[in-house]
Amino acid sequence: MRISIVLLLALSVVSCGQPIYNGKEPYSGTRYTLEMNPRHTIDFFIENMAEQLVESNNYLTPRTPVAITSFVDVQHLEETNWLGNTVTEGFIFQMQKRGYTVVDYKTTGTIKVTEDGDFSLSRDWRQLASQQEVDFVLTGTMLRQSGGVLINARIIGLRSRVVVASAQGFLPSDRIGRDIDTLNKVRMANGVIIRDDDQTIPRETVVLKP
Repeated sequence: MRISIVLLLALSVVSCGQPIYNGKEPYSGTRYTLEMNPRHTIDFFIENMAEQLVESNNYLTPRTPVAITSFVDVQHLEETNWLGNTVTEGFIFQMQKRGYTVVDYKTTGTIKVTEDGDFSLSRDWRQLASQQEVDFVLTGTMLRQSGGVLINARIIGLRSRVVVASAQGFLPSDRIGRDIDTLNKVRMANGVIIRDDDQTIPRETVVLKP
């Protein structure tokens, strides 16, 4: 009797829990659950691409410093969006988890204490070091297609420009969980057409030398 009660409790916990989609198998949960928890899809997607990079890697060692930069629009190599930065953050975790030396060049080296919070990361080039101990860079491109986004990743030697590892994956639009139309220069937001104009956006650029 006690065993049956334990089994019933276990089944009730599993049934109440939300299924986790691994990005590979057919999804068995409801569409509502998947849309409310898109994080799981991207997590497993990046994990799979990280495995591809490790398997195809020829030169990168755990002791070799590597930086991970934003994944960019393949048609506009100086443009990214929330998805490109999300993929980047995921790769930082996945590569460090596998024992590689990941350099976060956005670290300022100080802690800035303000009324809004305490900050140690920045995208302001004036707060970053001009030189970094980096030998390789992990980067990639995104190509918007009708059914989702094709993502290519690669690890490149900064001095040799040689690709030492590569990976490829397709992220379906219904698994992303957010509007991928932000990849376009013209998009709708709250019923208003927004057109990005490069000339109206101040662009501060810094080159981090290895």
